[in-house]
Amino acid sequence: MRQIALLALPLLLAACTSDLELAAERAPRELPGLTATQLKLCAGEPAAKNREGGNEIWSYFRETSSSATADSGLGSTPTNRGTTTFDYYRYCDATFTLRDGRVTAVALKGRTSTGRPTLEPCGAIVQSCLKLRGR
Repeated sequence: MRQIALLALPLLLAACTSDLELAAERAPRELPGLTATQLKLCAGEPAAKNREGGNEIWSYFRETSSSATADSGLGSTPTNRGTTTFDYYRYCDATFTLRDGRVTAVALKGRTSTGRPTLEPCGAIVQSCLKLRGR
């Protein structure tokens, strides 16, 4: 029984992966070759452009946030119950390396406010580019 559970674990984890995370996982393999014009068309104007040697480095940043309030339900009246508001954000730093006007590498780094790695906000940056490539 334990072996079945261990074999099923990767399938269960994969079921929790969002479409945006899957897009971000595919981007480093599928976006090299994209032209600078195509990248600008699908991802927009980069937040920063730099030069390193013969390469251009285009940087994109995306942040999403949401809030949630939890009520402990403790207290005798609604005014003295314990409530806590949580602010939760996720961000992505996406770096595209271009040489001779074409993408040669894609690096994505995403995190949550709790420090957990996540690629979901990165997927929002690259999803249109994958569609442009027909993938």
